[in-house]
Amino acid sequence: MKLKIYLLDYSLLSLDYLLGSSYLTSLDKESFNKYTVDSVKKEKIVSTILKRKYIGDYYLNEYGKPLSKDKYFNISHSHGYIALVMDTVNIGIDIEKIRDVDSDLMDYISNVEERNYIHDNVSFFEIWTNKEALVKASGTGIRNKPNSIPGLPLNGIVVYNNKNYFNKTIRYDVLIITTSKEDVNDYEIEIIKEVI
Repeated sequence: MKLKIYLLDYSLLSLDYLLGSSYLTSLDKESFNKYTVDSVKKEKIVSTILKRKYIGDYYLNEYGKPLSKDKYFNISHSHGYIALVMDTVNIGIDIEKIRDVDSDLMDYISNVEERNYIHDNVSFFEIWTNKEALVKASGTGIRNKPNSIPGLPLNGIVVYNNKNYFNKTIRYDVLIITTSKEDVNDYEIEIIKEVI
């Protein structure tokens, strides 16, 4: 089975162009005015557009995770990129643009086994996206110290909160992408470049 990830590089799209989307209502546009930082505003706009395009109606659970009545989905942002994934089971996704990271952060998020695995920025983001995707699939977000959340294996079954998840990590261009499904079966990832 292929898991489709809808990926958009919105870094070069203007606010005016994004605000002209037919997926946005006048109430949406008004709500974006509260964001004063353009990058944050663009992130909120593209997130709303993708949710409207692929999900339709959705609501937030007590942890702030967006949910739909008829499908599971998740969204992730990183430095001008956004990714959306949908499935029939609980699903989480995290994307990170590869960049320099402080060694103190590496130590803070990783346990001993993970620190032994981390040897550069790419391996750090492999561990970090595994943790993020996992807690997003569980629906809880990060509620504990990050080093207590399993970040390994990168591609395989992870047990978290007494449930089985299958994590899959890939490198795509300048991104590390991890998905986590509440399932024990392996799957392939298909990247679909989104255009809005």
